[in-house]
Amino acid sequence: MKWISLSGLLFIFITTNAFSTSLEVAFLGYSNHYVDRDYDYKEHHQLIGLSINNGFSVAHFVNSYHNKSTLIGWKFRMDDEIKIYDLSIHLGAVAGVVTGYEQDQIITYINEDISLYLIPQLIFTYPITDTIALSVVNGITADTTGITFIHHLQLSFDNLF
Repeated sequence: MKWISLSGLLFIFITTNAFSTSLEVAFLGYSNHYVDRDYDYKEHHQLIGLSINNGFSVAHFVNSYHNKSTLIGWKFRMDDEIKIYDLSIHLGAVAGVVTGYEQDQIITYINEDISLYLIPQLIFTYPITDTIALSVVNGITADTTGITFIHHLQLSFDNLF
């Protein structure tokens, strides 16, 4: 099984031209819940994720309901940005499938372990070097009982190969 996973990741790297451009590493997920406050939501998510060429994305985290979740999707980022000195501000979104939610926990539930997600994002990026940047990624998601703001840090490595 491990070899199938590794060969699948290699296939994704090759088909998305990962050997020519960039890699993004997401970490330190945090959320603010503006929903039913009778539930003790987990707001620190132990997030670790990767994106290739600012496109294909995969991440693992502990979700707000204290369940382990894995998401697979695609990142979209607008080319237009606002620059304030070295700081760049731009919009984006990430969409795909996620595991670890029950039917009453997410409005895009499909079956026992798969749900859809779409998260619009506001991203603040600061360059560390010519090829490395640090971003604060802020997203928002809706549910039947309110909204949740999602945040994480991201290190971007451009022009790797």
